[in-house]
Amino acid sequence: MLREDFINELKIENEELQFQLKDLEYLIQLKEEELADLKKTSQNIIELQSKLDQNLYQFEQMQNFIGNQQQQAEGALRREASMEEEMIDSMKAEKSYYEIREEFKSNKLALNDLNQQMNEVVALYHQITDLKNKITSLQSDLEISNLDNKFLKEELFNYKNQTPS
Repeated sequence: MLREDFINELKIENEELQFQLKDLEYLIQLKEEELADLKKTSQNIIELQSKLDQNLYQFEQMQNFIGNQQQQAEGALRREASMEEEMIDSMKAEKSYYEIREEFKSNKLALNDLNQQMNEVVALYHQITDLKNKITSLQSDLEISNLDNKFLKEELFNYKNQTPS
């Protein structure tokens, strides 16, 4: 009677472990999907950083150009009309500078946010590793329980065969 209760308890525990294992596998799948999404986001950050670097380079080129043009304009009064055109270009470049500066600030904030998300991904990766280790342990415990069940069944069978009915 006690052995049957013990066997029933082992079966119930075995079923509970199976459900827990399925839940853990589902959680791992969700975390892997999140990790894939974060990798895509990381790639987008790299592309944005490249665009930002390119914009900054163009801005520096524009600043150099404006400086050269202003030096030439100061030395040549007869080119006053062309100087006005260059001043208009300069205003456009300055406007572009402020737009680029704002875009840089926005991209910097986005980069900081993505760095934070990457830190969270690392934490999630560690959780996934811990969960995988727990799953391995649970699987090992399950195999041991299955072996114990098998041995108990064999003992019960042998016991029933040895005792006269």
